[in-house]
Amino acid sequence: MEEQVTDQEEKIKEGASVITREFSRDAPPILHLLVVGFHHKKGCQVEYSYPPLCPSSASESHECPEIWKNLPSLAMPDGSHNFVEDTVYFHLPSMSHPGKTVYGVSSYRQIEAKMLSKKTADITRSTVQKAVCVLSNLPLYGHIQVKMGLITEAYFREGDFTQFMLLHDAYNNLNMCLNPDLLNSTQAIIGLPLREMLERFGHKVVQLFKLILLQKRVLFFHSPVRPLSTSILAMLALFPGVVETGLDNCTALASQPDSIVVETVEVPKQFIPSPDESDKLDVATKPAGSPTVDATDDSKVSRESSFEDLQAPTAQEIENEKSGRISPSLVAGLPNEACGLPLQLFGNGYLCHPYLSLSYLDLLSEPNIHGYIVGATNVLFKQKKTLFDAIIELESGRIDVSDPDLRRQLELTKEDMRFADHIVRLVIQDRTNNTFLDGVGWEGGDEWLRAEFKTYLLFMLRTSLLDEGCKYVDEFNPAFIQAWKTTSNYAKWLERPHPAVLELHPGHMFSGQLSMSDVKLKITQITQTMQNTEKGRKISNAAASTSRAVAQTSKAVGKLFHSLRSLFTQCLKSELVHCKRRRSFIASERSPFQLVEHIPATAGRSSRGSR
Repeated sequence: MEEQVTDQEEKIKEGASVITREFSRDAPPILHLLVVGFHHKKGCQVEYSYPPLCPSSASESHECPEIWKNLPSLAMPDGSHNFVEDTVYFHLPSMSHPGKTVYGVSSYRQIEAKMLSKKTADITRSTVQKAVCVLSNLPLYGHIQVKMGLITEAYFREGDFTQFMLLHDAYNNLNMCLNPDLLNSTQAIIGLPLREMLERFGHKVVQLFKLILLQKRVLFFHSPVRPLSTSILAMLALFPGVVETGLDNCTALASQPDSIVVETVEVPKQFIPSPDESDKLDVATKPAGSPTVDATDDSKVSRESSFEDLQAPTAQEIENEKSGRISPSLVAGLPNEACGLPLQLFGNGYLCHPYLSLSYLDLLSEPNIHGYIVGATNVLFKQKKTLFDAIIELESGRIDVSDPDLRRQLELTKEDMRFADHIVRLVIQDRTNNTFLDGVGWEGGDEWLRAEFKTYLLFMLRTSLLDEGCKYVDEFNPAFIQAWKTTSNYAKWLERPHPAVLELHPGHMFSGQLSMSDVKLKITQITQTMQNTEKGRKISNAAASTSRAVAQTSKAVGKLFHSLRSLFTQCLKSELVHCKRRRSFIASERSPFQLVEHIPATAGRSSRGSR
């Protein structure tokens, strides 16, 4: 059994490599290495390319192919003059393979002109802005960026931008270092800030995860570009295999403008569990925090025997085994191919661009584009609110959704909130308590985070095969499940059966009874949701204004009361002084004879009374 599973995994890995090599076998990993500069009259333009972008042109030609006419504006982003350096990840359609994607990595620098040893005629300002850009067949963003940072630094240190031999050597060196096999390792996601993104959005990262599954029109807004584009790719890295192989068609337009799936996909009969299995699922009980299976279920035995050769069981897995729970690491170990992953989130009119310049703004309204995930730094994108279903601002971590139906679909259930709290707490705790070993351990690391979301996605796929109204569907928000079934990625996933997914127990990993902690998480969600809507922001601003007014009024009333009290005290003191003076004056007005006569008379009466 172990040898059979090992051979199957090797075939899956080999198949993934074949798919990647099929696209790049007739071309090197690096297609072009070029320099983009800013001309004070012509704007951004290509100054040098190796090999030439157009085969009939020279390397120094400023000409770009028609399909890549906006390449200079992508390599040097909007507002780049405000930063000394920046990094841009962008996508272009392939010229040699229609429908495929070319991955761009641009390293931008700005230095003072006086630092150059040789000035050309086009340098007329006090600063020089240039970018060294790579166009690749492989989505190895972070791996290429590390090498491009060194190449760009050396190129600028020369002080002479006509020394192109450095670029030739860099081009040959990159082609020797890069190969498609790197996509099967962690090199594919190196440099993507998965945990930083989780700290930025907190519990709302699960909402973003579901938002991407719905294939809506989404805008990420931030400046500078590097945290913008890396955050988008980090979000996509939570989906198994999407960064490695799922972006090959992310620049392909729809063949037919109106080819949109608008009806709910019907689940084939072979995907629906039998009545006996459904009764077994209803009877089974699951403790809070993780899924459970019946101890007599044969599928559990087959899962354990199928993946016991992946790694030795950990202490947590042994504890899960004793309590009758499925270890998430075992579910995450399921091969992507056996589960129908990666999901086809992009292609046929669904685009992904980690960065778009202003020249692409009109492109988003074309009829053969159905949905997209794009990043932008220009505020004009935010003003075109009709082009987007959701706007995400990285600076504040705010998700602005105008459609009430979409907001309802993105609402997190108590099980979702438990899952979000679980990953956020462990990631933040890992970074806080283990500063020296940050990211070294498994739990709380990038690979652990990807494994958690893969497990979450697989259980959600398994639960989506059940009928509407099932209690397990409610754990993932039935409005979301219903909307997800109308998307093209779900329809393509449902085209073939996936036995590995059917072996899983339906339901949420964190199902359980309602507790006080769930109430606290729900209050947190409501507070965050209030901040993400226009009406909520108005209410919050009104509440803040009211509290300030009340504070100012109470302060004014306090001052008035203090003044009245002081005035009353002063009046009382003056009245007492006046009374004392009046008594003294009356006493001084009496004659001494009256006082003498009065005293003996009183004394005489007293003496007679005593006798």
